[in-house]
Amino acid sequence: MTDERRAVRATLAATIVAGLVYLLAVPLLRPAQVAVATDVYYHAGTTLLAGGDPYAVTPPSHPTFHYIYPPLVLLAFVPHVLTGSPLGAYLLQTACNLVTAAVLAAVIVRAIEDAGVALARRDRLLVGGVVLGSIHSVPVLVMGQVNLQLALAIAVGARLLAGDRELRAGGTFALAGAVKLFPAVVGLWLLAQRSWRAVGAAVATGLGTIAAGLVVFGVGPTWTFFTEVVPGERQAEAFSGGLDPSAMFVTIRRPLAALAPDLSPDALAAVALVLLVPVVLASLRDLRTEVGRLVGLLATLLAALAYLPLEPFYYSLLYYPLLVVLYRLQPGRVRRLFLAGTLGLSAIISYPSVEQLLVVAPLPAETAATLEATARALFSIAQPPLVGVVLLFAGCVYWHHEHAARGSDAAEPTERPTTK
Repeated sequence: MTDERRAVRATLAATIVAGLVYLLAVPLLRPAQVAVATDVYYHAGTTLLAGGDPYAVTPPSHPTFHYIYPPLVLLAFVPHVLTGSPLGAYLLQTACNLVTAAVLAAVIVRAIEDAGVALARRDRLLVGGVVLGSIHSVPVLVMGQVNLQLALAIAVGARLLAGDRELRAGGTFALAGAVKLFPAVVGLWLLAQRSWRAVGAAVATGLGTIAAGLVVFGVGPTWTFFTEVVPGERQAEAFSGGLDPSAMFVTIRRPLAALAPDLSPDALAAVALVLLVPVVLASLRDLRTEVGRLVGLLATLLAALAYLPLEPFYYSLLYYPLLVVLYRLQPGRVRRLFLAGTLGLSAIISYPSVEQLLVVAPLPAETAATLEATARALFSIAQPPLVGVVLLFAGCVYWHHEHAARGSDAAEPTERPTTK
């Protein structure tokens, strides 16, 4: 193993180990998470086919969860309904996720090798292992989520754009945004590159999916989605006076709410935007090279994830730009920031889990109480992966600062082929 590849391999292996730990811990710490997403899809689809309101129904086994996607997306879950049971729906989604993970890993490996980076077999296995079994994928598999399909759409869209197929790229990106609206932020990245045809295709596709939803399901479900579901997903009131430490949201609004509890939710959102926009713009300075464009894509997606109240498993949407960049960067300060950030993203620990561990730990009561109070204070301010977010942002900004200052010749060392 060469020294320059060892750090990347160790980092990816660590994310896989974290995923395996999560898989083993789920039955003990979060058993209710198993199949929660597919239960929602199944009951929402069943209700829709029966002529009911998919947004008004909740699964009997998960009464606090409800369907939150646009109405047209329900058509993708009709096969889940046709399995005849929530278990059948979960097994079908699991099969889809496994196939999607394999395809996504192949796309990422191909992108790395097409750039002239030679991958050993263990590198390909690590990429596949991350996409299938890292800490960001295992929760998706456990819950039956659709995040891997969105990650694949982002990867395919980026590949199409790199191949100058702008119309297809824009349409592909829009499909990801049509499911969970926030991937539409990729449009900013397209605008920064002046990929006008891709932007046009994305807008047309996005509006087309909304129009199709109106035609197929009528005004009612679409109206409910935009006036009730989308505003509710902002989780604005949860930040009033500071976020509960048990909440798993990884967002910069969390420390802002803790440090300024008197700020209104709208003010917190505004401050978060003020902090994030300059970082994204600084990460879009030099888009002359493929690495620069991928770093810009990573920062753009990361900003959306850092702004919204989302759980850590959404970081699976970063697989394509992050993994390709990790293998294309040469050893140095920038890559160290990216590697440290990747490890930080994998430090997914919940406050309830810490509480449970302290209960069973052989510690004096006073020590356990002190540790519990400290953990509560820390988790009120930030989830551990937020440190990884900050480090990745630093890597993105630093890369563009260096290359914008040095000119296009600075891209050559970053993009030269590397050996096994």
